Amino acid sequence: MTAPLPLRDATQRCPKSMVYGPCGGVTLDGGCEVPGIRCSFVDHAAALNGLAFSPDDVQAPAAAYDSGDMLHARPRTAAADEFAVLVEAGGVITADLPIRSADPAVITEAGARLRELTAVIAGEPPGLRDALSPTHKALLLTTAGSRVLAGLTCRDRNRVALEGELAALADLGVSGVLAVTGDHPASTALPQARPVFDLDATRLAALARRAGLFVAVAEQPTAPPVEYRPARLAVKARAGAELGILNLCGDISAITRFTAAVAATAAPIPVLASVPVVISAAAARRLAALPGAALPADIVAAVTSADDPVEAGIRSAVAWARRALTIPGVAGIHLSAISDHGTAGADASGLAAVDAVATTAARLRAGIGSRADEAGAA
Repeated sequence: MTAPLPLRDATQRCPKSMVYGPCGGVTLDGGCEVPGIRCSFVDHAAALNGLAFSPDDVQAPAAAYDSGDMLHARPRTAAADEFAVLVEAGGVITADLPIRSADPAVITEAGARLRELTAVIAGEPPGLRDALSPTHKALLLTTAGSRVLAGLTCRDRNRVALEGELAALADLGVSGVLAVTGDHPASTALPQARPVFDLDATRLAALARRAGLFVAVAEQPTAPPVEYRPARLAVKARAGAELGILNLCGDISAITRFTAAVAATAAPIPVLASVPVVISAAAARRLAALPGAALPADIVAAVTSADDPVEAGIRSAVAWARRALTIPGVAGIHLSAISDHGTAGADASGLAAVDAVATTAARLRAGIGSRADEAGAA
């Protein structure tokens, strides 16, 4: 891809070396998620619409072909095909893995409790030093009976390491990956870590599709420049993405506008609307502090004023999710929860948040099923 000069300059100035425009961490005033910096792309919104993905962007050098030291294109895995069918049918319910523990027994238990979801997305929490690799977590979760989309970021690995993870995940039989660029270390609790960002989410999506995996990507409908966000998702779709997962934006109308704009692009793909499952005021604060995230005010108010915040959080999430499911282009819901560790009486393992997610999904799934039965009877 040959970008206009202003965008090439923006890539050079971007702390993540983004190629296909700004990440989802841009603040409402155009600031970068790295403190004290303005996003290098936000003042070039018009030029961004001309960006287009080219397979040449992820071609291995000739020497790698000669030596065989490259990620070869592989047939679509059976697990990827199965997940694609589920997405096409709609009513998908996925969830983050709200576990900070690196204890394999805790992660396995979480996988067992979440196995009724369409998939668990085992991402890489920003600023977490004691963590297992995506492949290791995926193995634990699949062994426990969960279907897995492995969250894979470009923050800490170069292309060679990412290709190794993709090959391992395909070999394990996971359904696919959520390809994300990742939060910059400067915006996390580990600012001294050196960032890599050899690739970004768009190019990682292309490599994941080449590995035979189902590919999901993230997008933030309300991050500046807002008018470019649908086109950015379409570029990722051209690269190989099959599903968009919208970051927490707290605004049903913003999701409606975004999905309508995505449908009008040359490469529309279905999306999941993210809904927070908030179990305490502390958890609400931690979720809201994630780069680019915004929580629905009514959910936060319900939880912080309730005698039983967990039940209030579950009820509010179900109600908000049902509203989101009425939006054309929304194929399902992504439940986003976080543990409230560090507060008095909190569950350090994160299993309390896991149970809240499982309960929310069960109630929501029952509602989806009853409406489907009613439609069939009619």
